[in-house]
Amino acid sequence: MTKRDTRTLPSTSRLLSFWFALALGSFLSFIPRSPLNAQSFNIAGMMQHSTLEGGCWYLQGNDGKHYELFGDSGTLAPLLINGAMVDLVVEPAKGASICMIGEMVRVLHIESVHLQPTDLPVNFMILDGMIHRTKRGIWYLQSKDGARYEFQVPPAKRKRHIGAHFHARARVLIDPKSTKEQMDGLILSDAPPPKPKMAPGKKYDSR
Repeated sequence: MTKRDTRTLPSTSRLLSFWFALALGSFLSFIPRSPLNAQSFNIAGMMQHSTLEGGCWYLQGNDGKHYELFGDSGTLAPLLINGAMVDLVVEPAKGASICMIGEMVRVLHIESVHLQPTDLPVNFMILDGMIHRTKRGIWYLQSKDGARYEFQVPPAKRKRHIGAHFHARARVLIDPKSTKEQMDGLILSDAPPPKPKMAPGKKYDSR
């Protein structure tokens, strides 16, 4: 009897160890895990190239900010296209910047790259209407004729509230595919100011 009990002890010990490991694994699976990168955030906008310091690429964000992009060459290569519309997941980047052209961020993931054709219809227009904002935070102009034009860069702070009246000359990209909310056009941020009116010259007096 004693010998039989001795032979069954190892088997019982292994069984208890198995159930203990299973219970421990189940407990650990319910412990919440912290995200891999809690500092990551999304940015979107148009890629631009500057001739500063021998040439610098940056993102002209839809939020009105400039972002200097960092990362390995394989990640950044698809973004180095002037005028490309991109959506990115980034994190704050530390270190020194040669260009000092905007906020430094490291690219973690490319959500999309939208290459615009070279012959997009761009018109200079006098826009008149009310400023609104979508649920996604996109600022746009509702003109008096019912058309909606999305701002590439948020309007000036004094106009950045719902119901503000907007009346100005703007450069508008007539392409719904270039907007995030499928609107009638995109108000470009590089619209030149209207030409100043020349004062009439004085008449020549022969006296």
